[in-house]
Amino acid sequence: MASHKTVTTHRASKKTITATRTAVTLATATVGSIALVPGLAHADPNASLNEVQNKVKDLHEQAEAAAEAYDKASGDLSTLQHKVDQIQSRITAEQAQLGNAQSALGALAAAQYRSGGVDSSLQLMLASAPDSFLQQATAMSEMTSRSADSMKSAQEIKRQLDQDKAEASADLSQLQKTRDVMAQNMADVNAKEKQAQALLNSLTKEQRQQYDTQQRQQTKQQEKPPPTVVNVPAPNARAATAVAFAKSQIGKPYVYGAAGPRSFDCSGLTMAAWAAAGVSMSHSSSAQAYEFPAVSEKDAQPGDLFIYYGSMHHVGIYVGGGMVIHAPYSGTVVQYAPMNSMPVVRVVRP
Repeated sequence: MASHKTVTTHRASKKTITATRTAVTLATATVGSIALVPGLAHADPNASLNEVQNKVKDLHEQAEAAAEAYDKASGDLSTLQHKVDQIQSRITAEQAQLGNAQSALGALAAAQYRSGGVDSSLQLMLASAPDSFLQQATAMSEMTSRSADSMKSAQEIKRQLDQDKAEASADLSQLQKTRDVMAQNMADVNAKEKQAQALLNSLTKEQRQQYDTQQRQQTKQQEKPPPTVVNVPAPNARAATAVAFAKSQIGKPYVYGAAGPRSFDCSGLTMAAWAAAGVSMSHSSSAQAYEFPAVSEKDAQPGDLFIYYGSMHHVGIYVGGGMVIHAPYSGTVVQYAPMNSMPVVRVVRP
């Protein structure tokens, strides 16, 4: 999922600030509505808390999606930067080659100029030493041939140089666009998390204590290995290593863009698990979805990756018994979950 690399914080837009304030206002109004609205005086006091819990969870998931988009853009940026660096190295070498070719052409042109412009047949007739002249004429012919070759070489170098400069310019433009996308992704993450925090801050002291207690109980429950996954054999040694790694990370916190050893996001966890088995993959769930062969859900084996949601912004590693291990979103930890607890869109096998 998304990275919590050190990223410059961007000011929220006026629209985002307004949305955040609106969310806080609505949450506050909702929490207080039990006592204010006729007929609700004896309503279940947990109703408002449940609404806030659901909204906070939804905001965390939206932030995770934005963070995953940030991770993907970060990977794209790295690839583009490497490509630009290679092109710029080629341009430097080609500029040097073009300079050498132009210098060679200049030397040949000067030599031809010094030979004079007299017709070669007349020079032969007037020569006091015809044999010597013929040797010189042969040398001039070779010089002319070298001149043509040098000209052709210079033209080819210039063509390639112009092509590389145009490609570098286009890639540099794409680099900036990718940086802009990353900045917007991180701004979205920050905005969603601020909204979630504002909703939590709107709770009464008693509601917040109840919320925190429920979160702790839920986390403790999700950290326990279900009986169905105990001793489920992996299909091979590499998958067994990946699954064992994932199990050993249970309880570690979710952090945007983290890939261990102390914290993880969803794609960081799967990437690290399979890296332990010697398999490399992108730090992006949507990229992981297409880096490996797809398999049917019914044929899933421990070690397979379950890709979730239409935007493919979440991933978990299957550990058998109908369960995956995943890092859900901010405020949670690496934990077990039923493989169908989220909408599955693709299953792949590293």
